[in-house]
Amino acid sequence: MKKTILGIIILILILTGCQSEGNKTPEVTLSAEQVQLWAQQTVQAMVSSNTTKTAVVLIPQASPTATPTIIRPTVAIPTIVISQPTARPVIPTISYVQPVQKVCDQMGFVTDVTVPDNTIMQPNQVFQKVWRIQNTGTCTWTTSYQFVFDSGYQMGAPSAINLPRNVLPNETIDISVDMQAPSVNGTYQGFWKMRNPSGIKFGTAATQSGNDSVWVKIIVNQGADSGFVPTSYPGYIGNGTCSIISMFPTSADSFYAGQETDFTVTVRNESDAVWTASDFDIAFIGGTNMLKRPDGIRFDLKSDVYPGQTLTFGLDIITPSGYGTYTMEWGVVRNNEILCPIYFTANVNK
Repeated sequence: MKKTILGIIILILILTGCQSEGNKTPEVTLSAEQVQLWAQQTVQAMVSSNTTKTAVVLIPQASPTATPTIIRPTVAIPTIVISQPTARPVIPTISYVQPVQKVCDQMGFVTDVTVPDNTIMQPNQVFQKVWRIQNTGTCTWTTSYQFVFDSGYQMGAPSAINLPRNVLPNETIDISVDMQAPSVNGTYQGFWKMRNPSGIKFGTAATQSGNDSVWVKIIVNQGADSGFVPTSYPGYIGNGTCSIISMFPTSADSFYAGQETDFTVTVRNESDAVWTASDFDIAFIGGTNMLKRPDGIRFDLKSDVYPGQTLTFGLDIITPSGYGTYTMEWGVVRNNEILCPIYFTANVNK
């Protein structure tokens, strides 16, 4: 038995040594104890076999060299979640506007058409003050309404003037009052209001410097060069019959005392009548005559001016020698009627 085992061991050694270089299996390094153990197991297998006595040699096979597995770390790609901002609900703002309480009778001041504040006048100078006012109430002003003197200096004006026509709410009207400057140097101011048929006065709801009246304010200065004072004053009928297209210089300009300049104005005939050269003139109406030749106060039209056509004329003027505000009034006239009033104010402050 021992010989058989020894033979098997020798056979194993011979077989393992005779492997060709091309078919060489991986070398197995065995210890003596491992060889003896495998031999015993082989013999036992042979003894226990009932069918054959062929020796079965159990050749231990070397475990193949394991190919290393490269484990790549899994990189987690972060997920970027863009969240839309939650829209806040728009809460409507409810504001309460206190309604404007309109009254039946109320007027609004629009502009001084003639004689702006602090216009310089000669003693006893005759002039016409024209205000443009608006019906800002809810009631129509009938011809029973009056424009009345309220306080201050009346300057020779009538106490009350009836409206020439009805004035609807929001409409405007030009109201003219003939006046005469006092005979003594000084500053004079007169206040005017409207009066309804019931005799109740009403004004402008304090839109002019806290006062609910409209006013005229002049400076009487005998030493100032206010120029020619007309002996007669034509009646004013010119509302809506013309419009001023251009004027140079304008009332917004400032002047030196005694400054000479050319005054040019263009007006358009807005009426339905022809301004004929035989019946219509350009005339000085009132205020301060600033003409270099103060005797030339009336000129004939050079040609007829049809409705919609324009008329241009020029004047050589010289401003007064004293500081102040001076207004000259010109117009297109027919006999003693003013069809197209033209106002120029010179602010002498240099």
